[in-house]
Amino acid sequence: MPSPQFFPIPPELFALACDTVSKRVSRLPFLRSGVTITGELVGVTMECLNAEPKKALPLTTPREHAPGLEPGLDQCLESRLALSGKTVVPIIFDVLCAAGIAEPAQITDRHSIRSRNGMRLLPAWTWHIGAATAPAVRFGVPGDNGSVTMSWMSMCPICRTGILHRVEGKQLFGIPHTDFYIECSHCGAKFIPVGPAFRLVSIATIRDPLWKKHLDKTYPPDTWAALARGPGATPVPAARSEGRPGPAPALPPSKVIFTQLKDGSLAVPYEGKTLYFRPVTLRFAGGVKEDTFARGQKLLAEVLNNHAFHHLKTAVQAKYSRYLEMKSGLFLGQLKDRHDPFYQEFLNRYGDERFGSFRAEESGDIGKKGILIVVVSRGLYQVIPCPVSFRTVINDTLGRIGPEDCLISGDPVRCQVNALLCTHKKEAGIYIHAVDDEGARTKITAALQALVPA
Repeated sequence: MPSPQFFPIPPELFALACDTVSKRVSRLPFLRSGVTITGELVGVTMECLNAEPKKALPLTTPREHAPGLEPGLDQCLESRLALSGKTVVPIIFDVLCAAGIAEPAQITDRHSIRSRNGMRLLPAWTWHIGAATAPAVRFGVPGDNGSVTMSWMSMCPICRTGILHRVEGKQLFGIPHTDFYIECSHCGAKFIPVGPAFRLVSIATIRDPLWKKHLDKTYPPDTWAALARGPGATPVPAARSEGRPGPAPALPPSKVIFTQLKDGSLAVPYEGKTLYFRPVTLRFAGGVKEDTFARGQKLLAEVLNNHAFHHLKTAVQAKYSRYLEMKSGLFLGQLKDRHDPFYQEFLNRYGDERFGSFRAEESGDIGKKGILIVVVSRGLYQVIPCPVSFRTVINDTLGRIGPEDCLISGDPVRCQVNALLCTHKKEAGIYIHAVDDEGARTKITAALQALVPA
């Protein structure tokens, strides 16, 4: 088998690739799952993929493979860099797919006729031997006449995942002749120049209510750039508002408003008497974070094996089968970035909220059992029986949310409480009432839960 020709990546395209990874995934260099992602690793991986006729490679090479079997990306990276290919490949695969530079692919081996999981470089990120610079995708240069025009092409305003590249020598059916048109590397949206502005003439899904209203509309580049950044839709991964407070979600009206005493306790009426719930001081760490579900590490195929997701198997096989070997969090995050509502089918009612981290400060009752209520502006929003200590429930259950908790197989109450407390820090709080008897806890919990808004 002839050795592949590794054409060096053009400097401008390399700079754009590093900038794209820094903006959409994390600033280079960064550490992920024990692997240091550097600009060199990004560039070499792109060169390995670009050297193949189909711009794609299998991810791994079988341990005992027959002669003539095509080597995978792992061997390619090992031959060019001093690292373990099998360790690095899954990580760089996630990074390049999340950045919109590559996509999952099924590679059929020419000799064994077997299909193998692979990665393909998206067309806008490929180059050829004669390419001195990136052919079409570039950032504008300040002061240059095309600086504003070209800067908007760094992010597609439709899917907010791909980048826009200039296509010359081709014509769009039913569209008057133009010298070039602009196409998204990810969703295929197409724009034609109209003087100094651009008109959207094609979108990936005509039924998309968000972008149907922009079809056949002509806007200047800075308007398209503003649409790419928001408002009105989910930002791309680089713009996710980790740590920034943002507006708190609206709450349904509470069915009951409790009386607050001078010491901060709440007076809760129950069967003709009054129960006193004492406040718990919470210590928050960091800010709220979006898209916790997007950090899930299980493969999509593994998630679908859970009985809770069986009703989604048919839809996934029909439309998303090539993503089965992708990490479920990355898959769901990409669906959300493309405004595909199907990602919500995997999440529980509160799985797409913003979450944070907190712990309870020590107090006299924190080590006891009893009933915990969540209150916002003295209104009741959740009641939780605590058969173990309040400390355990608050610190180990409510105080932190993982990706698995956000799914329909997870715990919606846990997600709801964390989101309420972390997005309404000034108005919300936890109050506890110690009750050792299990029967009494059950009766009080049932009575108070009837007051929780649906």
